[in-house]
Amino acid sequence: MSMHRLRPTLRHWLSARSLRTQLLMITVGLSLAGLLIVMPLSLQRQQRQTETESREWAGALAILAAHASSVPLAENDFATLDGALQEIVALPGVQSVQVVRSGGVPVLLVKRLDGDRIVSVRQRHAPPKAPPSEGLVVGADELLASASLEATNRGSVGRAVDFAQFERDGWVEVSFSFAGRMAVDRREWLVTSTGTLMLVLLGLALFTLFLRRTIQPIRALAEYASTLARSPGETLRQRWGSQEVRELGRALNWSSQELARRISETQQRLSRMHAILDTAADAIIGVDAEGRIVSANPAAERMFGLELAVLMGGSLADYLQNMDAARLRQTMADGMLIHSTQSRIGRVEIDANRHGGTRFPVEVLIGEIADDQDIRYTCIVRDLTDMKLAEEYLTLYGRVLDCTPNGISVSDARRYPQPIVHVNPAFTRITGYAAREILGRDASLLEGPLTDKDDLAMLSHTVQNGSEIKVTLMNYRKDGSLFHNKLSVSPVRDASGEITHYINVIEDVSAQVEVKQRLIKRTARLNATFDLSPDGFAVFDAKQELISSNPAFRAMVGEVPAWSSLDRFDAWFSNLCEEPEDYRPIVGSLHNSAKQTIVLARPSRKVLERVIRRNLGDSGETFVYFRDITHQFEVDRMKSEFLATAAHELRTPLASILGFTELMLHRKYTEERQKDLLQTVHRQGTLLNNLIQELLDLSRIEARQGKDFRIVPTPLAAIVRASVQGITHQELGREVAMGDLPDVQAMADASKIEQALTNLLSNAFKYSPHGGQVSLDVRLIEHGGEEQVVIEVRDQGIGMTPEQLSRAFERFYRADASGNIPGTGLGLNLVKEIAEIHGGGVELASQPGVGTTASLRLKLATAIADAGEALPA
Repeated sequence: MSMHRLRPTLRHWLSARSLRTQLLMITVGLSLAGLLIVMPLSLQRQQRQTETESREWAGALAILAAHASSVPLAENDFATLDGALQEIVALPGVQSVQVVRSGGVPVLLVKRLDGDRIVSVRQRHAPPKAPPSEGLVVGADELLASASLEATNRGSVGRAVDFAQFERDGWVEVSFSFAGRMAVDRREWLVTSTGTLMLVLLGLALFTLFLRRTIQPIRALAEYASTLARSPGETLRQRWGSQEVRELGRALNWSSQELARRISETQQRLSRMHAILDTAADAIIGVDAEGRIVSANPAAERMFGLELAVLMGGSLADYLQNMDAARLRQTMADGMLIHSTQSRIGRVEIDANRHGGTRFPVEVLIGEIADDQDIRYTCIVRDLTDMKLAEEYLTLYGRVLDCTPNGISVSDARRYPQPIVHVNPAFTRITGYAAREILGRDASLLEGPLTDKDDLAMLSHTVQNGSEIKVTLMNYRKDGSLFHNKLSVSPVRDASGEITHYINVIEDVSAQVEVKQRLIKRTARLNATFDLSPDGFAVFDAKQELISSNPAFRAMVGEVPAWSSLDRFDAWFSNLCEEPEDYRPIVGSLHNSAKQTIVLARPSRKVLERVIRRNLGDSGETFVYFRDITHQFEVDRMKSEFLATAAHELRTPLASILGFTELMLHRKYTEERQKDLLQTVHRQGTLLNNLIQELLDLSRIEARQGKDFRIVPTPLAAIVRASVQGITHQELGREVAMGDLPDVQAMADASKIEQALTNLLSNAFKYSPHGGQVSLDVRLIEHGGEEQVVIEVRDQGIGMTPEQLSRAFERFYRADASGNIPGTGLGLNLVKEIAEIHGGGVELASQPGVGTTASLRLKLATAIADAGEALPA
């Protein structure tokens, strides 16, 4: 019989036997197999060990024999050699010892004969032997060991035996038999095997008795287990045979009680499940393999508007469109596989029919029951009418969020660090981050070096408190560009009041902030212009209340009444005017943009020009502009006076010239009289020429503001001497008393300073009609923190009163009102202009009848040089 046919037969035979028989047969079989395997292996192992020990013993005997033979052989002491070898041969197992001299010549053979008799044979004429090629030759039951007579060639530690040198050194051969030990090993093995077999048989007998006692309670447990299904909760009481059996009995008792408990729980669970199915909002329908409704819960009655009796047995396709048996199978085949249960769940959205033909959308979840004969499919039908409507609203709301120009992000407050879970397109457009780059990260992604830490701290504190906040932050786009973010944060709470999300609305207000900053800067510039303008402004709001005035206006009129009305302002301002009755109120001039000239008497006399502008825009403000034209008014007055005086001064000598020449043309005079008339004409012509020249000099100086002056370091003494020489040449017989002239250089245009000194000296002579000394002194002084030089011209003439002295530098003013002293009245004014352009000045000191001292002050060139050297490089 073949093995593949024997195995099923053996398994069937064993399965028909009891557990005790099966265990006994297996134990006997294993024991016999163990004996058959272990015993031969034990004998083989013991014999191998005997052979190994014999090898080691033979090698050691060979070395011992070589050691004992080397000295007697060298001394040819054969008696000693023979005695040593006989002692070795007398050892157990040694059959013979042979000594071979160098060259392979046998010398002595000592061997054991039968009866354990030992004989020695001298080998004098034996043929030479070949040296051995190895130290140990193994036979069937005999060993032949060889060792060199040379001690250094016996295989000491770290050195191998050189068998090629045996012929030169000589050697010893020891024959050793281990047959006796092998026989002893076989006898010992036989005794041991017999004892082991007896012990195995005894163990099997004891094991049989043990199985009989052990299997009996197991049979009782098996009978008890077969009754668990019929009578759950009952327990078995029995004295158990072992710990395992006791544990098995306790486990079966616990299983019986647990089974009873679980059956009770299952019944309760089924009751609850029926209650849940009856109260479920979704329709739950059981369908057979043909697509007919087998079961349904009350929700199906409510959903389809039919009683359960009508639904039962009907086709599912009558209520769920096209959901027949084939569609059910296809839906399950396309369904989602659940790996844990290896089952599938189908899902489909279709239209359902209510009683009366009303259609409505439903979601159907289909599960397959493979081992139920009645129900093949379980269908859970959910009405999607409200959900579809909610989806439409959500789509609408989402569209609204997508179309809003403001960026909107939603952050999850339940997770740290409040990651962003949704953004709209405007958010990505404003920040430059794509949705995949921002989702899952927090809003700190937009922060940067210029983001205000205080604003962030306030934002964090407000959000932690669950409040709303609006703040403008400096944030950064993805490309690193800065933008002003007007951020609004609002919390979203669930039904319990817990914050679940935050809605963050961002608005890029960079353009508005930039416009605002420009307006602020422009306002600042306008305010600076308003404050620094030399012209005055007063601004009234739409209610005609004074809201602002600049410093220049307050400097013109003094303290301005705060928040006064336009009427009160007009009344107050008219009291400041020189002619209050001529003041035209602002209220009556709102639509008149013409300029009006106003003369103030208080707080000081001023001439103002007023212009009114009304802002007709949204603000309705009124701007009143005041310009101080006092200087211009005074200049115009002086110009008129100057022209009148100049015309008078020019007309006087011109009238004399015309009158005398006319007399000489129409009348005949003596030569002496004609000469006198001609001298008068010449004198008046010279006066007219000087007047015109001085007017031209003044006009040139004022027009060019000294641009044609060549002010350079000039020796002062040379200028003074040239001026004195010129004036003494004109005033014959008159001298100028000069003091010591210091050797200094002044910053001066030599020709202009010489002209000024000439005018001062000329005035000193002219206003000293009765003679008197005219002196000139030069001295150094410190003025304004720098060294300057002063040229003093002193006369002893008629002098001037304080009133005359205050007007001495006016144009065309002369202290001599009689006209006896010639002059144009422009000299001192010309000197003043020249001195001021040089950075100096001119002062007068005078007493009537005593004389006048004129002091011309100039800068020293050395002071200018020292100041230039002191400047930092």
